[in-house]
Amino acid sequence: MKQIAIVIVLCVGAWYFFIGGRKLDEPMVRDYYHKEARAISANDADKLCKQLSRKAVIESKTTMMGKTVETTHNRDEACEAQHRTFEKLRGISDQVGSILAIEYDYQIDKVELAPDRKSASVQGTSVLKMGESLLQFKTSFTQRLERELGQVRLVHAEEATVVRLGGRGAMSQSEFFRK
Repeated sequence: MKQIAIVIVLCVGAWYFFIGGRKLDEPMVRDYYHKEARAISANDADKLCKQLSRKAVIESKTTMMGKTVETTHNRDEACEAQHRTFEKLRGISDQVGSILAIEYDYQIDKVELAPDRKSASVQGTSVLKMGESLLQFKTSFTQRLERELGQVRLVHAEEATVVRLGGRGAMSQSEFFRK
């Protein structure tokens, strides 16, 4: 009797590992982005790192003051960059007396589930603002998500970010370089 119970548990575990724990649906995808937004709002780089697959590749183009920098990160490099970014944002906030609130918002434009429902391709935009647009990161992204052991994780991302400095009345980067 004990051996039958063990075999049943192993069969259920194998099914979940190979089939059941790898299927995605749109609510799971949307929940992934909701969790990401909460982690960013809380300045929690560790939670963001947990959402990355071990095989993650993140390709980024960042434009600031008319200069574009292209980078490609694996999971470890992306986690390290997130930790550094949050430390810099905390440092800026501390220097001005914690009066600059961090606001984060995102919009999902398109979710395409693979026919086998093992992955999803997501297109969208996100905006991270600090101090009423004193510092703004606007990102357009295309990301591929998969489930690993029951968790939705980011496997590949292509991102284009524009960083703007200034307040409501500040010139845009294109206006700055036209003058």
